[in-house]
Amino acid sequence: MTTAPSFTTTLRDKLPTRLTRATRALALATLISNIGIILTGGAVRLTASGLGCPEWPRCTADSWVATQEMGMHGAIEFGNRLLTYVLVAICAAMFFSVVRLWNTHRPLVVMSIVILAGIPLQAVIGGITVWTNLNPWVVSLHFLVSAGLVMVATMLLNRVSLELRAPGQLDAPLVDGARDGVTSGLAPIILAASWVAVVLGTVVTGTGPHAGDPGSPRHGFDPDLVTRMHVVPVYILCAAAVVLIIRQLRLQTSPAQRRAAWLLVAVILGQGAIGYWQHFTGLPILLVWFHMLGSALLMVAATMVFDRYRAKYRTRGLGDPAEPETLDAAPTAR
Repeated sequence: MTTAPSFTTTLRDKLPTRLTRATRALALATLISNIGIILTGGAVRLTASGLGCPEWPRCTADSWVATQEMGMHGAIEFGNRLLTYVLVAICAAMFFSVVRLWNTHRPLVVMSIVILAGIPLQAVIGGITVWTNLNPWVVSLHFLVSAGLVMVATMLLNRVSLELRAPGQLDAPLVDGARDGVTSGLAPIILAASWVAVVLGTVVTGTGPHAGDPGSPRHGFDPDLVTRMHVVPVYILCAAAVVLIIRQLRLQTSPAQRRAAWLLVAVILGQGAIGYWQHFTGLPILLVWFHMLGSALLMVAATMVFDRYRAKYRTRGLGDPAEPETLDAAPTAR
């Protein structure tokens, strides 16, 4: 007598066993959605809607959703919470698109797990921000976790894209052009300087006027002092980017390496222009929002440079639908 397969077995058998263009589309959607949640969160803070839902996980003590009496602020904050479920759906789809490739493409699966696990972590941190009346340190942590997820999502997209560019090839490197000690040494400096700039940028934001709610606390730092501290890693980043551009002109770098370097320069110039503009015009909301977008793009650009000049990832092939992988099988030697 044949035993009918269980629901989990049937579901597992329907999952992909091969990387395809759909996998890359999901990786791209994962990156875009993680950037998008930064922007919607920024809109909540910049419109003073941070306590539009004064409770968590409920919106109020008596309701899971925003009510008409809560007005626009409640709608904005509750809308941002609802978008989290869209993010969960996209990142879960990304995870299920690679989970059966655990034995051959474990780094891709791990990255998708990190991103998916980061979403409930973000939800908890979001709840703590509400419970602490939008404490600026907690708000900063909320943003920095999202920045970390953007970095991981960029790496995931790079690796899936590499596999599709080299179908059937094994051991093809992600670093696909020339590099030397200078460019390899600059890559982690650029990534580290970007992170320091973003971290100090959250301190500047926590000192500024956009608290998310009129009654929320602010840092007691001198605004000019923290702003000057914030630009120090930016100057280091600018110097490193210039050296990287000059150095790669003397090397046989690949188009992907050159695009990554020039993207970094473009983001730095854009961020610098917006940063000074908002500083000297009293931090208008729209400019601050664009600066937040620039911070997310800086993480993308710095990660792209790091991957193109330093990453050790090598292709594993696209997978074989005729031989589906299982999570408990012995790892395949490469």
